[in-house]
Amino acid sequence: MKNKNILLKALVLCIILAQVSPVFAGNISTDNAEVKTLNDPETVISNYLKAVGGKDNIAKIKNSVITMEADFQGTVIKIKGISDSENERMVQETSIMGNIAQRTVLANGKATLIAMGQEQVVPEDMIQSLKAQVYVFPEEHYQEMGYDLELQGTEDIEGEEAHKLVITTSNNMKTVEYYSVASGLKLRTSSDAAGDITYSDYEEVDGVKFPMKMTIKNPMMPMALETKVTSLEFNQELSDEDFK
Repeated sequence: MKNKNILLKALVLCIILAQVSPVFAGNISTDNAEVKTLNDPETVISNYLKAVGGKDNIAKIKNSVITMEADFQGTVIKIKGISDSENERMVQETSIMGNIAQRTVLANGKATLIAMGQEQVVPEDMIQSLKAQVYVFPEEHYQEMGYDLELQGTEDIEGEEAHKLVITTSNNMKTVEYYSVASGLKLRTSSDAAGDITYSDYEEVDGVKFPMKMTIKNPMMPMALETKVTSLEFNQELSDEDFK
């Protein structure tokens, strides 16, 4: 039981670290002309946005409320996230067997983190990374947020060729994202802090496609954590109480 509690604490830490990495789309046809021009980060991002449903459909999304669940050695873990791009705020809450283990809130330019009963103010450098989480699809905002994008060839991800895109935030945090050459889908996000987050089981909701399964692998954990989306709603009525 003691070892399991230690693993659960490590798991909560992994989830917190995953929040401060740039995150969390249909097939794209590619003719020869497109292949020749697919040699820059902007083209990879552009094809991804087409894959998830196009900029027009993405622009219709003002906020999202998502709930995910995972089973860790018989323990039910629930993750709830709210992204509100209209008001530049977000919240993510992780509960273990019904008890809140961590809660991160960004609102009014300030962020707080409660983990294992301890509350702390999030420093400014981490706030800059959390700001990506106010968007359901932050990829189209990478440049305006001051992210540096570098395309480094392709790699094999789960048997699929993928573009390797290295992202450096304004506070010098690095994340690698992998986008399918064939479909444009984002297949994986990797960072030293959060480990690997692999995206799969894309489904269309209100005109856009979203991964319904995310698998987290981290050296701190003895096994991968598979999370599944149980609820996803866009453009909900939100109140200030949701972000307290």
